[in-house]
Amino acid sequence: MIYLRQARIHDDAELPAYVVKLALPFPMAFTTPITILTGENGKGKSTVLEALASAMGVDTDGGSRFKTQERTSPIPLALTKRNPPDTFFFRGDAHLNLARFYASIGSLPGGDGMADLTQMSHGQSIMALAKRRFGAESLIFLDEPEAGLSVLRQLELLGRLGALAEAGAQIIMATHSPILLAAPEATIISLDDADTTHFEDTLAVRATRDFLADPVGIADYMVERFTSDS
Repeated sequence: MIYLRQARIHDDAELPAYVVKLALPFPMAFTTPITILTGENGKGKSTVLEALASAMGVDTDGGSRFKTQERTSPIPLALTKRNPPDTFFFRGDAHLNLARFYASIGSLPGGDGMADLTQMSHGQSIMALAKRRFGAESLIFLDEPEAGLSVLRQLELLGRLGALAEAGAQIIMATHSPILLAAPEATIISLDDADTTHFEDTLAVRATRDFLADPVGIADYMVERFTSDS
């Protein structure tokens, strides 16, 4: 189900200077169950993802609706949407805080049976969250969920996200991971030029292929490059 269908910046919006400098992909149309934002560091992936989630009323500090959120988006958006039964925002850099929150509410109503996340490794807790909390009737925002995940765990997450999309979830994700970029039938948007792209053309995939083709040569080159810079 496509819950978030279109997003555009309000006509009278006054954007901060640092946002104006970004290659923003608006207006955006969402036509596939999975949309992926990719691109180099500092290109605005998280900024765009947070703007979309905030406009949908989702807590961008991590979690779902109706919690007190401290973050506010500098990009005011107008949406074409239908409200999903459930939403969730996952931040790879704040997952531990979310795990501690679930531990603090324990078995209270709304605890979602996830009080044990702090007793797991980082990767295990992320996968437990995906398995227990993400549902088929959900709009899910993921900000670099690969953080702390092994290659095998990323493959597992890829499978789970694909299955959720097939079951009816809508997923909007920011990632550097060439594994997660392979999500079936995903729309990939590069924030390097604010345009749609193909899996094979993404910088993450091209750089990974180049490295795997000659890992020793590239490692030697990079060491030499930074040795000469020092």
